[in-house]
Amino acid sequence: MKILVTGSSGFLGRNIVECLRGRGHDVHGLDITKAETTDYIIDIKDRERVLSLASEGFDAIVHLAAYPNPRSFSSAGALSGLDVNVVGTINMLELAKRVNARFLLYSTSNIYGKPRKLPVTEDDPPRPFEGYGWSKVAAEAAVMSYHVTHGLPVTIFRLWKPYGPYDNGVVGIFITRALKGEDLVVNNGGVDTTDFLYTEDLCDATLAALTSERAVGEAFNIGLGVETSILDLAKLIVRLTGSSSNIRVQPQTTEAFRSYPDVSKAFRLLGFKPKYDLESGLRRTIDWFRRNL
Repeated sequence: MKILVTGSSGFLGRNIVECLRGRGHDVHGLDITKAETTDYIIDIKDRERVLSLASEGFDAIVHLAAYPNPRSFSSAGALSGLDVNVVGTINMLELAKRVNARFLLYSTSNIYGKPRKLPVTEDDPPRPFEGYGWSKVAAEAAVMSYHVTHGLPVTIFRLWKPYGPYDNGVVGIFITRALKGEDLVVNNGGVDTTDFLYTEDLCDATLAALTSERAVGEAFNIGLGVETSILDLAKLIVRLTGSSSNIRVQPQTTEAFRSYPDVSKAFRLLGFKPKYDLESGLRRTIDWFRRNL
């Protein structure tokens, strides 16, 4: 399968490109910055340049390129943030339409806001409390608009916390500090929770979505379906690294933010069953950081 992965210079993009190539697929990366996983240096806001790739004849597009979190979106401002996260998505959808490619959008659990019930299901309504989450709601709407208007075969993944090689989020920060013997700082009393998924399992889910007709026109929660607190994550990383690092727990200042998904829809329709629990995925990630720090 010939696959275009946008956002290929970032943490997730690098992992997905490397994994899909390792599975024997002809994978091409697109990003605004250069990396060894990036073949096309293109700004996704530039529709003319994006559409110039139509001659490449991709079978599938995996769309990751975006402002990746609320902080980066807020720093950029709504105009720039929406240009990238929404207009950029529309440009990639138009490319997919022209080459008749499968289209997979990596969206986010942020669209649900603070859950009113747990676990979160795909039927729960969007309730973002920041601009980033709303930009992803709009991107999802654009994806479904191309599906119902043009029959484009699309799928949406709502991700919690993927982790793995190149990680620059909480997992990568904790591992790096633990390997250096530095303190791990846990905010808000360590009571906030989320769900962590190893990137190789996300790669498996991605391939399932690109090859299953049951995935077309559907949105899926993607994760382990296991709630883990940030304090428990820190403790596990210290244990697995054999680190002498201290865990400094900052006082709790706000109500706990708890979120984890019901992933039964992905299990049922995609046959998606993660191979790695949190401990085994962290062991592989720690090994990578030991070799690459």
